[in-house]
Amino acid sequence: KTVPFVQDGEKAYRFTVKWGVETDTDDTEGKPARRSDLRPTREAVLAALPKFTGTIMQVPPAFSAIKVDGERAYDLARDGEAVELAARPIDVHALDLLAFSETEAVLEARCGKGTYVRAIARDLGRELGCLGHVAALRRTRVGPFFEEDSVALQDLLDAPERAAAALLSVEAGLAELECVVVDRNAAARLRRGQSILLRGRDAPPEGAEVYAACGGVPVAFGLVQRGELAPSRVFNLEI
Repeated sequence: KTVPFVQDGEKAYRFTVKWGVETDTDDTEGKPARRSDLRPTREAVLAALPKFTGTIMQVPPAFSAIKVDGERAYDLARDGEAVELAARPIDVHALDLLAFSETEAVLEARCGKGTYVRAIARDLGRELGCLGHVAALRRTRVGPFFEEDSVALQDLLDAPERAAAALLSVEAGLAELECVVVDRNAAARLRRGQSILLRGRDAPPEGAEVYAACGGVPVAFGLVQRGELAPSRVFNLEI
């Protein structure tokens, strides 16, 4: 039930941009589309990065899951059809250069939902005049979950008794939402799918996504509408 909030949370990626070749998929799985003998300097890369931060317009890769007339763009592209996707606004909170060489650069991006790192690599290569594509990509964060907190599947297979200790509470998936503390009566109403009135100067603003808890136990989450919390999903955890 909390997965949608995690997926919509801020994400972080560490990726390598290979200079000199732009591919039709914007990564190593595609075919070379254009080549360049130019290579950027470290200073040129650093100077270009601010153009790719903040709220910017981005054209997604042709090989993406975006639907075009009900079909996935990547299916159309694989069938040889020309796919033209419209630019759309995305949020890139930070874009940092971690390592640089004559042939490639390692970058780290913190961004919002809908951002394509492959498109950042493509557009950065075009901005620098040298072209480029993603040669390696790793997601290091999604919402409140970070790579350093992960547990390898093989470790769990080798030591099944660690599985219970590795599990996080339901609150972990709601960590980026504001918590509204309610009493048992309000909790009962929420669990029946009924809205509750939010009182006090510290009440969440209109349209905010929040979750309610009673006695430290999550009860429901939903939207603040007209001064009330309208539950969209509820939890049947013992209070």
